[in-house]
Amino acid sequence: MKMNDIVKSVAMILAIVVVFSGAMFALNLHTGPMIEANNKGAEFAPLLAVMPEGASFDGEALITDSLTGLPESVIAVYKEANGLGFAVKCKASSQYSKTPMEITIGITSDGKICGLQLDGYTDSIDFRDKDASYMDSFIGKDSALADVNLVAGCTFSSTAFKNAVSDGLSALIANSLIAEGVKSPAQILTELIPTVHTGLASGSALKCDPVEASGNIQSGFKGINGSGFAYIMTKGEESYLAVTNMLGACKIYNVEGADVTADHADLVTEALAHTNANGSSLTEAANKKFATMMPDATDMKSVTVDVFSTVVAATEFKVGDATYYGFYSKSFGFGGHDMDIYVVVDANGAIAKLDAKTLFFDEEYFHADDAVDQKGYKESFIGLNGETFTGENAMIAGATMTSNAMKQSTNDAFAAFKAITVNGGDER
Repeated sequence: MKMNDIVKSVAMILAIVVVFSGAMFALNLHTGPMIEANNKGAEFAPLLAVMPEGASFDGEALITDSLTGLPESVIAVYKEANGLGFAVKCKASSQYSKTPMEITIGITSDGKICGLQLDGYTDSIDFRDKDASYMDSFIGKDSALADVNLVAGCTFSSTAFKNAVSDGLSALIANSLIAEGVKSPAQILTELIPTVHTGLASGSALKCDPVEASGNIQSGFKGINGSGFAYIMTKGEESYLAVTNMLGACKIYNVEGADVTADHADLVTEALAHTNANGSSLTEAANKKFATMMPDATDMKSVTVDVFSTVVAATEFKVGDATYYGFYSKSFGFGGHDMDIYVVVDANGAIAKLDAKTLFFDEEYFHADDAVDQKGYKESFIGLNGETFTGENAMIAGATMTSNAMKQSTNDAFAAFKAITVNGGDER
């Protein structure tokens, strides 16, 4: 090839490169803003969906980095350009989530929820299928979330959703962007229930059926596992929470969460009367099981125990000259099923026997019979007491909820034993 031809080829290539580069520059100059606008549109679309008409978001909308103390569930916070309020993106995980739910919440400048959108949902059961109006029940509510209940049959996922919404509101309150809502006494007392009667809840979610009002009882809850009742009661101008177990005990709390049982014997009498009339004793069923577990058991006597947990029956009995205590517990396993767990401890508080009607409810996901030596599993509890039980032997890979239920029932049995031996229990 001649030198002139080489020079012409190089010049042609350079010309093509220059023309192509110029074209690409012009294209980027023209389409860049469009792409950026489209990206912004995709980012702001969920925000506009949960805000009132006329809402606007711009490049300065994202204010997450300027806020402090954000809960882990809060992903991002945006400020609406016209002062209408805020949009908060949150995530929430329940015990059935493959990946976290993604939620966008619209909150007006006066702290009211104006819109909600589920941007991602992976739970196996969709609470929207159970109650199509559930999300609408949040609209217009402030951080008190008054009268926002959970969805029956979807307790875990609807609880996770509600908690995430509450976290979004709390993030704005903590940064003085909105005012905190005022909760009613009844709401405050209802939220206290999972703390003072753990048998009526799984985590923070109540596992109860409603109770009709009567006398001083304004509203109430009956544990679906038979562990007792909770009542919102009034006396004069004040409201109180009464919790009862099926072991004959009752406690009264005021709105500050203080135990005021000693001052309200009349409320105790009324609460126990309602429990006795509407609850079912499981003592007979428990004693039959204890007699099977300890064939030489004699002198069985049920015991009143001042604990409020998953323990639904407590019995003292003899085997020869030795004293034993049997505790029947109904904690919540997989799918919200209540598990029947029986723990027998000796006079020193060490487990002598442990059994359960059914250990595993999650056969669809975990084939326990193939993976776990159930006999060996139960025997691993023998000899442990309240100080040596760490819960490690209760945990089974792939059966977290069942394992946690076993751990809770065992700890509740130890707590009931301590209440009998330290504080004293009344035989019945």
